[in-house]
Amino acid sequence: MSTAGRVLIRQRDVAGCTVVDLTGRLNTHSYGELRDSLIKLTLDQPRALIAQVDDLDVTTEPALTVFSAVRMRTDQWPAVPVLLVANDPHRHRLLSGSAIRRFVPVYPRLEAAIEAVAEPPLRRRRAAVFLPLPSSSHGARLFVQETCRKWNVRHRLEDALGVATELVENAITHAGTALEVRLELRSGYLTIAVRDEDPRPAVLRQRPSGRLQGYGLQVISALSRTWGCSPARDGGKIVWAVLSVGPRRLAPFPT
Repeated sequence: MSTAGRVLIRQRDVAGCTVVDLTGRLNTHSYGELRDSLIKLTLDQPRALIAQVDDLDVTTEPALTVFSAVRMRTDQWPAVPVLLVANDPHRHRLLSGSAIRRFVPVYPRLEAAIEAVAEPPLRRRRAAVFLPLPSSSHGARLFVQETCRKWNVRHRLEDALGVATELVENAITHAGTALEVRLELRSGYLTIAVRDEDPRPAVLRQRPSGRLQGYGLQVISALSRTWGCSPARDGGKIVWAVLSVGPRRLAPFPT
């Protein structure tokens, strides 16, 4: 159980999905914290994040965009679907007739929402922990190189190394904490993520024309399909980038 502003979050696992019962008032004061709290719950990559909203006092219809914001922030990674459940018929009709329905599906029962969740794609995952030392950049590159070869994504190796180097060096420079490098392969996409213990979000800075070195997030933006920064459950953050690797001769999953 946790609190996001004025919204109480009760969390439970049902059929591999994270189900949250939301109680309290959703307004401009609780919007941001609720959004970040829900994003954190997707980072463990459940089958889906399902929010039950019967006891949630929504002050205005635009406040409902908190759920579409979570969905958009997590769509590419960690790629966890977001669903809403309203058991009350009147609440269900209101949500189904609102603009939020275009982005987040609404169901009248929890069982119906769980039945609608597709099986998640198979994922390969590897992780390694490094100290905030200059030598960690080299260690991270070796880890990425070994993993890309093992997963048979050598055709994106140079880009993966570039992204990993910038993420790690950015964390060493600006966070100065222990960091974890995570690699994930799913459905033709390779995700490179770095978690550190500094809660300050990563910011994409504009660089002077013709200069690339020293502007890590600019490099990441140029090399990846998409990237983002998510608050971690331990109070730190995860900066991640997704590279398209296609279906070509990827190493098969173990049977």
